[in-house]
Order: sequence, then structure tokens, then C-alpha cells
Amino acid sequence: MRYYILFALSFFSISTLLAQQEEQQSKQLRYFNHSQVGLLIGEESEEQERKAMIPSFNTVNGIRFGNHFGIGVGVGIEPFEYTVFPVYASGYYFLSNKRNSPYFALKGGYAFANSHKQINSYYYGEHNNKGGLMINPEIGVRFKVSGFDMTLSGGYRYQRLESQATTEGTVYTYNHKVDYNRVSVALGIMF
Repeated sequence: MRYYILFALSFFSISTLLAQQEEQQSKQLRYFNHSQVGLLIGEESEEQERKAMIPSFNTVNGIRFGNHFGIGVGVGIEPFEYTVFPVYASGYYFLSNKRNSPYFALKGGYAFANSHKQINSYYYGEHNNKGGLMINPEIGVRFKVSGFDMTLSGGYRYQRLESQATTEGTVYTYNHKVDYNRVSVALGIMF
């Protein structure tokens, strides 16, 4: 867990240093919200629980530094083998402030599980689904509409999910780790 915290702090530090350079050019600090609805697309496994396409909803609240940089904190909900709630840091780089402009984003954090759903085997009794590391770089295009921006983005999503199941009396323990590598496609609103 401390590696995730160090990663988030490093990411914020680098983003802040870059933003300070931009801030000297433009002193404007602006709040923004970026909400996205999308799909995570990947291979379907032999196990019925793993889906080839799963829906994704994420929202980021943050601060823009001038016209090019932004950092924020995001949350989401996604139904992998069990429902997870990603909590992450997000950094944005907007190439320009024109009407239609490309941007780059990087999201990184941890997806928390809120389920004791059985996975893989009914032989095991108690399940402890733990969630796992999440990383999502993406590239997108921002389209200005009156009062807000629309975004269309694509990227790569890495999600690790870990679970532990034990039989009654903790005679046997089964550790389950899955690494998902998915293509992310999303449509969003930014204001």
C-alpha cells in the first residue's frame, strides 16, 4: 500500500512542478470536473465471471493551472468479477486551449472491493475480495460546447484484483490474483 501512496505523491509532485511553470505564464487557477462513461474492452476468459466488455463510470474533481495542466482526485465504479470502486490521482495535459484540442491524462490508484461474492469455486466458504492497483493512461480530444466541454478518449487500463477464500475452520486457503489488461474507451463531460 505504501508503494501506491509513494506513487501518488510522486505524481502530484511532478504535476505541481510542471504546473508552477505554467502558473508563471498564466496565474489562473480553475476548478474542473471530468465525468466519463465508458467501456473496458478485453479478452473473455474461460471463466464465466470475466466479461469481455464491462461498463465504467468515473469522475475527477481537480484544479487547472493555466491553460495546459490539471490535477485531480477521482472515484469510479466498475463491475469486474466483483464490483470495485477505483480511487485515484489524475493528471492532465491539454495541448492547447482552442475549441477542439487533444489532451493526455494519467490515472493511477487503487480499486477497493465491496463484495464477498464467491469467485471461481463454491467449495470455499468465506471470501475476502481485496481489489488492487489501477493504472490508466489515455489520450483524448476535447470539444468545446457552450458552457462545458465534451471529451472522447481511448487508452490502456491495467487493473489487478486480489481475493482470498478459506474453507470453514481455515483448513485451506485459496489466493486468487487476476491482472486485467483492457482497452478503455470513454465519452465524457468536462466543466
